[in-house]
Amino acid sequence: MRKMSAAAVGAVFLGISLLGPVPSASAAEAATCYDEFYETALAGYVYAYNGANCVGQLGLAVGNDQNWGDSGGSFQGSDNNKASSILNKGNYSEVKFFQYPTTYTGYNPHICLSRAEGYASNLSDNYFMGEKAEGTANNNISGHIWVDRTACVEFAT
Repeated sequence: MRKMSAAAVGAVFLGISLLGPVPSASAAEAATCYDEFYETALAGYVYAYNGANCVGQLGLAVGNDQNWGDSGGSFQGSDNNKASSILNKGNYSEVKFFQYPTTYTGYNPHICLSRAEGYASNLSDNYFMGEKAEGTANNNISGHIWVDRTACVEFAT
């Protein structure tokens, strides 16, 4: 009986070894904006991240930054059109994110992130609203301002 049990156990180990390692989620894939970042974010700030689920912080701002592509403000140069997730830890206001710098004359599609929402983990399913809005907000934000809730047409979720 012992030889059969040992043979059975050996067969199980051999089978497992042939399957290879069991896949596991990396820390970045398992993290969410809330679990990893929202609770520790500084009050009064808006954050933007290069990856989904608030991975790869691009920057943070307590005030407005109307042109993420320039050399002024909290977001600069290469931050333009890079955000894939955003977080609002503002004290009272909503954050209005623009498809183009706010210095752009004419139409300027936007999305908003309310303090109550807290964060948008993946901007690929958030679409800009407004005249001539084009595509998702993912890798397409060029500026932001703090506004009252009434100034927002569309909210990120």
